[in-house]
Amino acid sequence: MQSVNRQIHELPIGEQFFPQQTQQHQHPPGIGPQIFSPQLLQARLQQQQGGLVQDVHGIEKNQNLQNVYLLKQKLEAANAAFGQQQVPQRQGQQQQMLNSGSKNTNSAALSSLTGLPPGVGMVQHGTSGMGPPSGAMHPQLAVGSFSLPPPTYFVVREVWSNNLYAEFMSIRKLVDQYSHVSISTEFVGTIARPMGNFRSKNDYHYQTMRANVDLLNPVQIGISLSDANGNKPETKHSTWQFNFHFDVTKEMVSSESLELLKKSGINFERHQNFGVSAFEFAQLLIDSGLISDNVTWVSYHAAYDFGFLVNMLMNNSMPNNKEDYVWWVQQFVPNFYDLNLINKFAQQHPNQLQQQHQPQFTLETMADELGIPRFSLFSSTAGQSLLALLTFTSLLNLPLPHPHLGPDLTRYRNMIYGITNE
Repeated sequence: MQSVNRQIHELPIGEQFFPQQTQQHQHPPGIGPQIFSPQLLQARLQQQQGGLVQDVHGIEKNQNLQNVYLLKQKLEAANAAFGQQQVPQRQGQQQQMLNSGSKNTNSAALSSLTGLPPGVGMVQHGTSGMGPPSGAMHPQLAVGSFSLPPPTYFVVREVWSNNLYAEFMSIRKLVDQYSHVSISTEFVGTIARPMGNFRSKNDYHYQTMRANVDLLNPVQIGISLSDANGNKPETKHSTWQFNFHFDVTKEMVSSESLELLKKSGINFERHQNFGVSAFEFAQLLIDSGLISDNVTWVSYHAAYDFGFLVNMLMNNSMPNNKEDYVWWVQQFVPNFYDLNLINKFAQQHPNQLQQQHQPQFTLETMADELGIPRFSLFSSTAGQSLLALLTFTSLLNLPLPHPHLGPDLTRYRNMIYGITNE
């Protein structure tokens, strides 16, 4: 068993963070920034740049969604007006309509949408600090033309202990028809890192994840359902944000992460008093129909998302080695895709190894390339699961064979970035 140093650190995701010289794979104590979830990163960005984006945890289904229809109608009318132009020009104009609210003929239309429901407001890609870093993206995926779906697609149901059973009943009714499920996990950041000798880089990645999953409890888990074409029920919510019991006086958490999560909108007092029991969640998940050979799971950070999931479903410590961990994942989640891994493969190009600065890839930049606009809802835990699902189903609809993805996506099935891709 690896020794654990409980100082803030970072799980190496790319080659640049992993020592290459010897088998002694370790960092000096205290070196390296902490890994943060998208929600924590959003709070850090707000703190540094004066709150550029509104963070919202979700929309309850009774809120007024008529403005979403208004936006959809205006975008469709604009597309029809330019329908005789070339496709690239039309896509560029649509993206401009989504990203700019003041410099074109659609400014009045977009300015009239200031009453959008919380979380559906669009984030301008051009806003400082919100777009991908300069030179970070190599557009290897076809940029798509994203049509706004019905507003119920953007409805997030907050789940606490008082409605846990009712919401799992809703999931059971939907899963047969909507058998693609995405997952995103919010936790307090990595606090431990293993030290010593490791068999490989992937073994180091796994031991780091294992140590943190064993020590930490999730704060939130987001789940979203659709079919293989991205269709969701138009009259019911199909995205959930499960809020877990979390007592900050008993959990291991850095003060920085705690403050960032509070600023992002997480109410830890409510989590302590009304949070979902992880044991109950696991029991209901097993009976929900989601643990099935007929269900396809999607994640962008599969190592940690499935790590917390397996930990709860096993009700035991994580396996000692990555081979046993992968075995357990496939028992509970027989079919899954890691978007992070797909993204890395799609962005590879012949001279990438010669580049001094490795590009930074995120779920948001992947969605950008597919033409999915940025909504502030996507910064929440449930919003991340929704964005992952929209991204994956958009990939499924790309023309195949794809020059960078290959003949189909099945080649990436049941692979976890940083764990199984040697």
